[in-house]
Amino acid sequence: MWCRRCWACWTRTRCRVCRPGCWRRVAHADLASRWAGRARVVNTYGPTETTVMATAGAVDAGIGPQDRPPTIGRPLNNVRTYVLDDLLQPVPPGVTGELYVAGPGVARGYVGRPGLTAERFVACPWSTGERMYRTGDLTRWTPEGELLFAGRADAQVKIRGFRVELGEVETVLAEHEAVAHAAVTARDNRLVGYVVPAADTVDIPDVRAYLLGRLPEFMVPTALIMLDAMPLTVNGKVDRAALPAPDFADRPTGREAETDTERRLCALFAEVLGVERVGAEVSFFELGGDSLLAMRLVARVRAVLDVEVGIGELFAEPSVAGLARLVDGAVATEGPTLRAWERPGVVPLSFAQQRMWFLNRLEATVPGAAAAYNLPLVLRLSGALDVGALEAALGDVADRHESLRTVFPDNDGVPYQHLLTGADARPALRVVECGDDRVEDVLAGHLRCGFDLRVEVPWRVWLVVVGGGEFVLSVVAHHVAVDGWSMGVLARDGGWRMRRGVGVGCRSGVCWGAVRGLRVVAAGGVGGSGRC
Repeated sequence: MWCRRCWACWTRTRCRVCRPGCWRRVAHADLASRWAGRARVVNTYGPTETTVMATAGAVDAGIGPQDRPPTIGRPLNNVRTYVLDDLLQPVPPGVTGELYVAGPGVARGYVGRPGLTAERFVACPWSTGERMYRTGDLTRWTPEGELLFAGRADAQVKIRGFRVELGEVETVLAEHEAVAHAAVTARDNRLVGYVVPAADTVDIPDVRAYLLGRLPEFMVPTALIMLDAMPLTVNGKVDRAALPAPDFADRPTGREAETDTERRLCALFAEVLGVERVGAEVSFFELGGDSLLAMRLVARVRAVLDVEVGIGELFAEPSVAGLARLVDGAVATEGPTLRAWERPGVVPLSFAQQRMWFLNRLEATVPGAAAAYNLPLVLRLSGALDVGALEAALGDVADRHESLRTVFPDNDGVPYQHLLTGADARPALRVVECGDDRVEDVLAGHLRCGFDLRVEVPWRVWLVVVGGGEFVLSVVAHHVAVDGWSMGVLARDGGWRMRRGVGVGCRSGVCWGAVRGLRVVAAGGVGGSGRC
């Protein structure tokens, strides 16, 4: 952010308003309002790769501390900016996308880093022979044709099933009058906030109450840590890797359980959350619970206490004490009578399956959208691999899980479930020989391939042979059959069978998520030369 006099910095004259480093900060309304009344303030944006400055916009002189953050303005005369989605298609005004910058100021690339250059400097679809820089910043167009900064694309995390933009939480945290600098990270499925006090200290409970008044509960950091100063990299940016890890085990847990119901619920909370102890007045979600763990807790309460508690009631009363009041006031319920059930000739789809089937048919008509509901699982294998035994292990997994061998044909437009058996029910193992430098591209290509749920089983398996006893097993499954939690079950089930019958060691890790998640596997040692 620059004042009018800051343009004099280019001529090395003294600036009486700006201070060193202020141009690197995100200009929220509180910061902008401190200067707008004393000088004409211009908010600018631009990474080094685009020769420092790409956009600029004047800040309203009447901006207040609680107003919307100022925009980063419009592109400069010799700069073109594009706000694009994951398919490099422009998004409409008001929709958040990733910012790309083109023009003569865009650098040629990174010296000695061809891989990173190829990732960040991409061909511009609207100008032959020109490249544009992928900034990694999220923005959206305002109705007035200006750009509004919305955080970092690589700073999105998933907390309790919600996507959270860390930059948004940081902005609100930094707006507290007692906070000079703020940073937010995600650790163990929890948000952690770091603050540097503007004076001698910060009242952490007051900051938490401030956040609860301005953010949804799931966006409020579980832990807030006060620092004397932010650790910085050599480039002057926050060194997130150097931020201290909180000790969640030492967090205050409130009072102990007082009634038998509270004690039993504390035990169930600790069991589901995987912690040693839980206090009676701490929120289930503050301790790292999410929607999937909440379903498990509701099931455990039903099984152990013979009481039916709804998922909505848990969200309304997420502490042991609150849930105990509901349990004590509820009437014990008898579980449903279990009896043998004869499978009908035509099995209809569940509501969730109907939605997935309809979207699958719709995506088939939209180029590039067929893989929207694909979930990847990647395993790095090393050792002597028996491909036949691997196929047998995958077939064993398919035989055990009906959802992995169900297709969804339709009769006059009405879909139904059809359970396959025998060889048709097992995914074909495709073997691909590939050098290290092409592994990531092969995995990404595998993930991009869609499914026709009418005729294909909802999972595919590729074995990438890297050479030298190194392999990468890529499993892609459709969301109609699996979700994030059940992919973990699939990994454990398949891994156990591979160790039992295939005889290979499994190292590195299991990674599922978007294509960017696959780069973690590639960075773990899957790179080189060869053919695909």
